[in-house]
Amino acid sequence: MNLVENSDAQYVVDNRLKDFIEAENKKQQFQVLVHELTDICWESCMDRPSARLEAKVQKCLVNCVERFIDTTNFVTNRLKHIASSSQPELGSLE
Repeated sequence: MNLVENSDAQYVVDNRLKDFIEAENKKQQFQVLVHELTDICWESCMDRPSARLEAKVQKCLVNCVERFIDTTNFVTNRLKHIASSSQPELGSLE
């Protein structure tokens, strides 16, 4: 194997490692988000611990999660819209 082939192989390994690390970081961010959501909704909805989940608490938890998902989707879509609308402006500056 010559130097160029070794360099190409290293580039492929580096890209795979980079992709793997990015995927793991996204998984970690998702886990952190789920943990935060659990804490927020638990604190908002649970009055007192009991052996069973009361209907009103269950409904509160469902509503809390749904509002969180709705808000996250709204913010994500809004940021995508802002990024796509500002993209042509960046191209004209170059």
